[in-house]
Amino acid sequence: MICPPESCSWFPFSDEPLVQGVSYAPRFCDPQVLLPEQACDGKWHMFFHSWIGIHHFISDSGIEWEPRKMIEVRGHSPFIYIENEKYYLIYEKHEREIPFVGNKRADGGRETGSRIEIRSSTDLLVWSKPRLILDSRTVPYASDYLKAPRVSRPQLLKTANGYRLYFGASHLILPDTSQKVSRYFGYAESDQLFGPYRVSEKAAPLIEAMPDDKWSNLGCGSIRIVPYDNKIYAFQCGVYWDPETASTHSALTMLCSDNGLNFKRCLDKPILMPSSHGWASSYIMGCDVHYRPSEKNWYCYFSANEEHGKKRQISVYESVGLMLGALPVKITGSAD
Repeated sequence: MICPPESCSWFPFSDEPLVQGVSYAPRFCDPQVLLPEQACDGKWHMFFHSWIGIHHFISDSGIEWEPRKMIEVRGHSPFIYIENEKYYLIYEKHEREIPFVGNKRADGGRETGSRIEIRSSTDLLVWSKPRLILDSRTVPYASDYLKAPRVSRPQLLKTANGYRLYFGASHLILPDTSQKVSRYFGYAESDQLFGPYRVSEKAAPLIEAMPDDKWSNLGCGSIRIVPYDNKIYAFQCGVYWDPETASTHSALTMLCSDNGLNFKRCLDKPILMPSSHGWASSYIMGCDVHYRPSEKNWYCYFSANEEHGKKRQISVYESVGLMLGALPVKITGSAD
């Protein structure tokens, strides 16, 4: 049975997060999940990043998670691509100095921009050495007004002509909370998995903030690409300014496309907004979305952070929660 996500009812699995930030790493961001049917060991796998790097958690249920290992120091926003029974970990890598861990750099920690790297594995345990597939300096809109160019949140999609690498570019610092969000969403293409990847000749973002867009008039935010039923969906954690509250907000909305290049809104309203209080009361920051045919349900793992005062980024916790999507149940019966 076809279960288009725009026809589903979406609801939180729980009021509490599944994986919560801890004191030494308060922000668990940008989850990427492998379902049991995708994993070589039949378990659930989750990858996400903290300020230290990329973490790997496992689960027997998809609900209760336990840590397995740290994969990549200074790695951000992991994505798993699967081809020919091999797993490819694609992520953003930066060279900023990490405090307290004794890894000072010879250049004094000067930020030089970020890049997209790839590593491979056959068992999700041992990973190959990283290979560079995209340098932020080759993306014209990645620098914008920043001192150093940035590309983030990579995703890989196989196309008829090869491979398309989606990514966020540049970032915006929100004026009332100093939260960083992706400013643009773009892509690069290659006929080989390991590249080289080249940006479009137009050198323009696919998606950017639009002043008249209620849900993303400040920044495009995180976007997750999900192919399903001959369409390509984009789950967008857009950021917007609300004149009524005179503050910034976020919302998880849904876009769709026939070719993965031209997107439009599937629904007028968001499928998820921050709660009024608690762990997900500030911004919805990132998500990963999967459909399970055996359950006829969509799983949306998302990261969100708590409400906080202005200019208090260090004290903010970001955790991972779960939302489910399913077609509404049709109730039939006969009248008496």
